[in-house]
Amino acid sequence: MPLNIIARIKTDFDSMTKTEKKIADVIIREPSKFVTYSLSDFAKITNASQGSIINFSKKYAAGFLELKLQVSACFGYLEGQKFNLVARKDSFKDGIKKCIQSRNTAFTLTYELNSESTLKKVVKMILKAKRVEIYGIYRSSVVAADFCYQLLQIGIPATVVNDVLACSVSATTLDSKSLVIAISSLGTTKDIINAVKNAKKNNVPIVCITSNANSPLAKLSDEVLLSVSSGNTVTDNALEIRASQILLADTICSYIRSKVCNKEEIFFKTRNILTSHNVAGNEVE
Repeated sequence: MPLNIIARIKTDFDSMTKTEKKIADVIIREPSKFVTYSLSDFAKITNASQGSIINFSKKYAAGFLELKLQVSACFGYLEGQKFNLVARKDSFKDGIKKCIQSRNTAFTLTYELNSESTLKKVVKMILKAKRVEIYGIYRSSVVAADFCYQLLQIGIPATVVNDVLACSVSATTLDSKSLVIAISSLGTTKDIINAVKNAKKNNVPIVCITSNANSPLAKLSDEVLLSVSSGNTVTDNALEIRASQILLADTICSYIRSKVCNKEEIFFKTRNILTSHNVAGNEVE
């Protein structure tokens, strides 16, 4: 499956400037017409300068012509952006099937957008760090907490911080031997950005997980992992980004477990500790 540039643009839409939104809106609504426009014609239609259009194009492709080629390449995957994934006429089972299909698209896009080298660099940074702090607020706090628990279970000294004030304060206690993993759907959460800025003052390496490669958070980070949605619906956008965040966190932990030999003993040791708190010694949930 080729990279679905329309889905990328839909995912980034909320974090765009007013001018970028005017450009993106035409591409999303009329992709088949967009590929026929010249640069000057498209500038008139969007009421945007040619320079703004070129800058927008370079965010997603090598230039305006390449952007048109990428849009035309994904025509077969465009279904229109619906408000909700599940329709009134759908049965519950239909809803489950639609959610599976939509998330599969989001996962495929997330797979395509993250390079092998970047993923390996992130793993290396985690293994090298003396202390890993994971920041996440609102929906991202759930992902941050789960990521932290997984790292702890394989012997990585990790802490989750999901309080808006504690993030910035805790960041000031870190040093260059630590690592911050900041999770934010759009990469524009003020409290997460402030915490990262505080960490950078102490030369702390930063990894972020976000849907927007051009967000303020991404620009502050040493490595960026992209978690995106399918772009098919308005209401499921944030939920699919969260699912993609979980996919990346799970994959990173699975990779560490498979590559680092001594993690097996630590994993079962921590699992036994957790299991001891369950009723009748049942498996940890």
